[in-house]
Amino acid sequence: MMLSPFRIFLTVFLSIFLGSFAMASSPVAKPTQAHQVITSSGGEWLNVARPLKAEELAGRIILLDFWTFCCINCQHIIPELKILEKEFGEKLTVIGVHSGKFGNEGDTSQIEAAIGRHGIEHAVVNDRDYKIWKQFGVRAWPTLALIGQDGMLKQIYSGEGHTDDIRADVKKLLAKGNVRTDALPMQLKKASTPSVATPLSFPGKFEIAALPSGETRMFIADSAHHQIVMLDMDGHELTRFGSGVEGFADGAAAAAQFKRPQGVLLHGNVLYVADTENHRLRAIDLVKNTVSTLAGTGERGSHRLFGWGSAAGKALASPWDLALSNDGSEIIIANAGSHQLWGYHLADKKLRIVAGSGAESIDDGGLPGNSLSQPSGLSRVGDALYFVDSETSSLRQLKDEKITTLIGEGLFEFGLKDGTRAQGARMQHTLGLFATPEKIYLADSYNHAIRVYDIASKTLSTLTGNGKAGFKDGALKEAQFAEPSDVHLYQGKLYVADTNNSAIRIIDLEKGTVSTLKITMKPRADIACDDGLCYPNAS
Repeated sequence: MMLSPFRIFLTVFLSIFLGSFAMASSPVAKPTQAHQVITSSGGEWLNVARPLKAEELAGRIILLDFWTFCCINCQHIIPELKILEKEFGEKLTVIGVHSGKFGNEGDTSQIEAAIGRHGIEHAVVNDRDYKIWKQFGVRAWPTLALIGQDGMLKQIYSGEGHTDDIRADVKKLLAKGNVRTDALPMQLKKASTPSVATPLSFPGKFEIAALPSGETRMFIADSAHHQIVMLDMDGHELTRFGSGVEGFADGAAAAAQFKRPQGVLLHGNVLYVADTENHRLRAIDLVKNTVSTLAGTGERGSHRLFGWGSAAGKALASPWDLALSNDGSEIIIANAGSHQLWGYHLADKKLRIVAGSGAESIDDGGLPGNSLSQPSGLSRVGDALYFVDSETSSLRQLKDEKITTLIGEGLFEFGLKDGTRAQGARMQHTLGLFATPEKIYLADSYNHAIRVYDIASKTLSTLTGNGKAGFKDGALKEAQFAEPSDVHLYQGKLYVADTNNSAIRIIDLEKGTVSTLKITMKPRADIACDDGLCYPNAS
């Protein structure tokens, strides 16, 4: 393939910098400076029985994935890597180099959780000090680097969508022969044991709402199980939608398939689902017990959507949360992958851009000038739509077709600090929120805390959580969470999706205590259970 002048310079520079490389014709490959750089950073290794050695990498075709687990673009790379890993097997060695953006992402235990959540099955090294990143001249997430069997850097790929190019380049290298394919000492990350007995696996968004019949239900996106769970408010698991098999399929609820769903929204007898990694908007008819697709092609879309357009054939990009418009005619979609809010008109079945130029930034005002950064949570109060932009750790408001930032300053401004925006209040990769006319409750995910924004005083405060991941019930000042991703206020209690603890937590605002919801399963003829999973009985 043709190389840009920058890539030619970078390739030549790194080839010289990384020193002498073993000849491809050598019967026994020797480790090169490139292999030494990868293995000598001092960072912890994951998914392997022990840290990899330089001599174990010699002679292999290696694809380095420089990523950070917060980044939606990095998340888009994961399924692309899985395609290549399946196709080439041991002939291609993929190594994840995790160079975290946020402070929380330097914590190896949190990287482990991300590996389990996304089903990553290759070796990953925690490059928390950016040593490998700097040696390879990386400048942005995601970046991939291809190293040949001779130890030389062959190509740099910036951003997403390079699967075809990488495939072609790997095939060219394979044609040269002398490729090492013996197994590395792999030890894949197993699902962590939850801190409390739970049938959930990395629950994401959830909704507490009343059915038309008047019964209140909790609908949880059981993300790593690829299912939607329905509970009553006593914690009894009533049913699951989706087979639990990762994939895409419409039809009967028991056989339908989702892929790491997130946002859920009840409207009438229909539960709308942001099927995040399928890049689709789905609908569960609770009366017919069927699943259908309203928008999305399965391919990751871009920000190029102008005016109103038919939803048929339009590609979404990692839809993360859903909210109903003020007049009830439209579903607002946090289209995280394109850094925008989109709208799906229920009657006309059309899509439009609600906010966000597609640029990843924090510009206020109206379209086309406003910009968002991975919107991940939505909550409406009247004509004000509040949302969190996770990559700028910000709380923002959409009202009268204009964006106003309430908390947050930019892509690299984050922390745990109370106060007003003018006083430098900070959050860290906040994913969820629940708004009332007076207050906005926030799942400050990477601070492992629940925060509260007072609308009148414009002040952010910490309700519970000390900035450290853990699991502990009790008084607010003692309680601990692990990357909570959503909150919902119901009858004076704040329910929390405590994602990395695979639990639903309950904050009693009057008593000032935190407890954990005990989820139990009612014996029901229409529910089948197998290996800890429950789903509608198709028989």
